[in-house]
Amino acid sequence: MKPSTQVIGLIVLCAALASAPFAGEYVLGIIAEILIFAIFAMSLGLLIGYTGLLSFGHAAFFGISSYAVITLGVHLGLSGWWGLAAGVTISAITAAIIGAFCIRVNGIAFLMLTMAFAQLLYSVSLKWRSVTGGTDGLVGFERPSLFSLSLNDPIAIYGVIATGFILVLIFLWCLVRSPLGSIFIGIRDNEQRMQAIGYPVQRFKLIAFTIAGALAGFGGALYAFFNAYISSETLHWTLSGDAIIMVVLGGSATVIGPALGAAIFLLLKNILSSHTEYWQFWIGAIFIFSVMFLREGAWGFIMKRIQAIIEKRR
Repeated sequence: MKPSTQVIGLIVLCAALASAPFAGEYVLGIIAEILIFAIFAMSLGLLIGYTGLLSFGHAAFFGISSYAVITLGVHLGLSGWWGLAAGVTISAITAAIIGAFCIRVNGIAFLMLTMAFAQLLYSVSLKWRSVTGGTDGLVGFERPSLFSLSLNDPIAIYGVIATGFILVLIFLWCLVRSPLGSIFIGIRDNEQRMQAIGYPVQRFKLIAFTIAGALAGFGGALYAFFNAYISSETLHWTLSGDAIIMVVLGGSATVIGPALGAAIFLLLKNILSSHTEYWQFWIGAIFIFSVMFLREGAWGFIMKRIQAIIEKRR
């Protein structure tokens, strides 16, 4: 897509998000949740689609940031805004520490090591009940205010989440088109060649891992704002698996693809779970179909169809 087309697309997206409050409170809540997990999926997409790192522990950074916001608010009475800053910072630091170990290996070993670290944090959240609440979770978080406007108002909290989503989208769009983004893509395409021409590949992998962790933490902090509750399930490896499905469904090698995948996944989950208890089976079947026949994901398929229509008109 040409830059001008992408700018028009961004304007259309902003207009669509701005009109969402007219759809009603229930629909607004669903859209807000989709946008939060879109941020989470896009952060993982940076690793999978642009750096070639398949992480099965990405929920660690999402969950630890959510815990930071809720625990600081409940136990210390700090504003959620301080919690958001702390959550993103802690997620970035945690990602840098975990990444320093994980980037030393590749393939399945990398995937399993990231999952092991995430499960370690999950175990801590289960055992440290006095702080985390364990499986019962933590309640009592009070949403902060923004310019004297309480985020208990559904439209206000939606506005914060939608703004955060747009900012992350723009940031990632600029990042993948920057020289740093080109290095990430080079590592994904041919790591040995990048090493041969003198790039410190492991250092750039760690940078990508840290950025992705910080963005996941931002999504986790918004989730804490939205839900006002957190439990240990937010750190479980199954949430990382859901994020991988979102990325694959939407298309990993694009910025917006994982966001579309998050929308597809959550909409399918809401619709199917209200009709059958076997909703996971059907989502699994759709995932298998996507892997086999839509290699570039839903976004890649849409772009191909649009391009074919344009070429026919010419």
